[in-house]
Amino acid sequence: MCGIVRRRVPSTSAWRRLAGKGIYPVEYASWLLSPLRYLVTPPRRTADRLELSSTDHVLEVGCGPGFFSPVIAKRLSSGGLILLDIQRPMLDLASARMKSHRIANFTCVCGDARSLPFRANTFDVIMMVTVVGEVGDQNAAIREAARVLRPNGRLSITEALGDPDRIRESELDHLAGHAGLARDRRWRGLLLATNNFRKPVA
Repeated sequence: MCGIVRRRVPSTSAWRRLAGKGIYPVEYASWLLSPLRYLVTPPRRTADRLELSSTDHVLEVGCGPGFFSPVIAKRLSSGGLILLDIQRPMLDLASARMKSHRIANFTCVCGDARSLPFRANTFDVIMMVTVVGEVGDQNAAIREAARVLRPNGRLSITEALGDPDRIRESELDHLAGHAGLARDRRWRGLLLATNNFRKPVA
């Protein structure tokens, strides 16, 4: 027997946020899991650019519904992944996605990138994919990332062409330098660019 599925109609304000600057609306979270996204931002390629070791402790800031999360977590056989998002419904979606992949080495934390709820020198790697531009105070977000990174840890920032919140490479260099991070490796493509920064060893 077939039933009628009633879908919530996204609000006008959600559509405006999607088309403009600001936090990605949870009403459109399914778009972030679209199969077409695998062609533009393949999770394995993004994971490769993190240069992970199996023991790393990784923080994914602005994880959304967990598009990249399963691939990252599977590479951390002796480490772990913390998913952080400012929107609890996004974390619920990400958690369900991880559980559907039978992944257990993750934790969800609802929090703000401008004031991370973690001690200093906690993470080996922090990743942000099309997130920095959504944060109101970008300087605070990068400073916080630098604070919770361990010495020699890496901050990996990926930006997409066409994203209304996109932060340019020169801006990222300025933000990272101001936070005491050093430029590391970077990858440039037609639609995506990844910039890695490293926390110097004192």
